[in-house]
Amino acid sequence: MRPLLSSLALAACCLQSPALFAQHAHEHGVAHLQIAVERGTVEASFDLPGDDLLGFEQAPATDAQKAAAAAAGERLKDAAAILSLSPAAQCTVAEASFEAETPEAGAEHVDFVAHYRFTCATPAALTGFTTGLFKAFPSIGELAVQSQAPQGVREQKLAAGNPEYRF
Repeated sequence: MRPLLSSLALAACCLQSPALFAQHAHEHGVAHLQIAVERGTVEASFDLPGDDLLGFEQAPATDAQKAAAAAAGERLKDAAAILSLSPAAQCTVAEASFEAETPEAGAEHVDFVAHYRFTCATPAALTGFTTGLFKAFPSIGELAVQSQAPQGVREQKLAAGNPEYRF
């Protein structure tokens, strides 16, 4: 039941505002994060341009491209390094996944999605996060964040020089 509630919170985050509901345009150097906090659960979903993760934007076809995708996936599966939640909240990773999005018909590029679920022992202490995305993938220059938390719904852009987000 808890995953359903968290999924509903993440969906609500995206439906609260027309800007949140809009589909992301494929833009090199820009990643998107939708994050929802509900009780002691945090759901986070990153939409990432393939070119910034892999150095190419089509579906991996060669052995070298497949190896690059696997390496990027391993870095992204380290959820605590990519998304470091407030230490006082005592959050632990419950799930981490990485997959290629199915390209739209005629699309020449592939984007990727990383999904994380955290459980927090002290959710009242959860005030924000710091992202390690810029260190893991230096070609990503901006992270557009959309959040829904007990503190409210918010949007903010982060960059390598400003990787901290407050709910």
